[in-house]
Amino acid sequence: MVTTAVDNYYDGLNEKLLHAVPDAGKVLELGCANGRLGRRYKELHPDARWYGVDLNAEAVKTAAHVLDGAFALDLDVDSLDAIGSGYDAIVIGDLLEHLKDPERVLTRLLEVSTADARLVCCIPNMAHISVLERMLAGDITYDENGLLDKTHLRFFSPASVFKTFLDAGWMPHLVDHYSAGHANPQFVQGLIATAATIGIPQQTVERNLFMYQLIVECTKAPAATPGDAPPFTVIAAVNRDNQLQMNLLHSPGLAEVGAHVALCRNSASAAEAFEQGLQQAPSPWVIYAHQDVYFPKGSGYALSRLFASVPEDEAPDTLIGFAGMALDEQSRAMKSGLVIDRIHRFDFPASDRAISLDEFAIAVHRSTRHRLDRELGWHLWATDLCLAAAVHGRPLAKIVRIPLFHNSFAEAALPPAYYASAERLSAKYPTVSVIPTLCGNISVQ
Repeated sequence: MVTTAVDNYYDGLNEKLLHAVPDAGKVLELGCANGRLGRRYKELHPDARWYGVDLNAEAVKTAAHVLDGAFALDLDVDSLDAIGSGYDAIVIGDLLEHLKDPERVLTRLLEVSTADARLVCCIPNMAHISVLERMLAGDITYDENGLLDKTHLRFFSPASVFKTFLDAGWMPHLVDHYSAGHANPQFVQGLIATAATIGIPQQTVERNLFMYQLIVECTKAPAATPGDAPPFTVIAAVNRDNQLQMNLLHSPGLAEVGAHVALCRNSASAAEAFEQGLQQAPSPWVIYAHQDVYFPKGSGYALSRLFASVPEDEAPDTLIGFAGMALDEQSRAMKSGLVIDRIHRFDFPASDRAISLDEFAIAVHRSTRHRLDRELGWHLWATDLCLAAAVHGRPLAKIVRIPLFHNSFAEAALPPAYYASAERLSAKYPTVSVIPTLCGNISVQ
């Protein structure tokens, strides 16, 4: 028996969701039920004002006695005008999966919340092992509650819900979860072994299979205004078509500007794939990205405007990254950029003094003077571009804040090829004592 936040919905208290709610003066809860979560929060934060919304009119009447206000609304139909604005925290407990268009509601919440608002949400994970077991048995009969609740309209997995948040203008981060395992260890080990045949590591498999519900915290993404935006080209080396289809080729940010995609297969190195793709690029600006990168709504407009802002005479020397290491005002190494990396939000200031870039995506002009080193293989070539620019007296690379989703299968462990590339990089720059990267410092002997 799995005890989760969905048990006894109208009188239940989701403890993990409660702990994820930040200190706030004015809170909006969608799916407030009888108001127990808000009542407990107000006991812990007496100065807070908590307002609830629920479809069930009787529950709203009960909630109104313990909250500062409660509204009976059908979020699929009714306007949110009645709830007011100025909320600095928004709480959504086990509700998005019941909505016909959750992205529309999430987008509307941007307008009723403050600039630095936080949104926290509890969401069931349809990639859980119990659902997969039913799928393998050919029987996904719906239940009265739980993951296959018969009132669920939308199914979410960790990656798909992150994409939904990003497309609605929110930047997600997994802060907690409810777990539920499986009684048959042979079944679990069989799934882990099967996943390994398609390159998915055990840590990723176990996380996806055993998380029953996700507790996600979001901040607001930088605004991107639609409008005229010239297309650019995206180059990607491909070795997993399914991953490519679910991410890069499924990206609304690329579709919104009509971006051209150049796919390179059977390449021996990142440099070889880039050179092949560059020959196919019809656009002045090129993004070299992994096949597992997802460009959310608005990112295409933001990128197109970024490229248009670069003076023509500076374009050949311009190197742009989305996450990496840069120098602060005291020339100390610091993290820089903005990316949703797997289940985490990497959120740091922009910089025009980058000293290392993550290879998941970089941007250059088609006339670029930057050249990738084939001997570095698939690792650290973007950091090499940063170091080469400094050595040759060219402008340092820039790191921008345009949120992309790096939806990688990989985990923290670095492959042997990375260390081989690190040795090659060290040999190229013997006068640099330490090369800072997001994977750690590379010491030059």
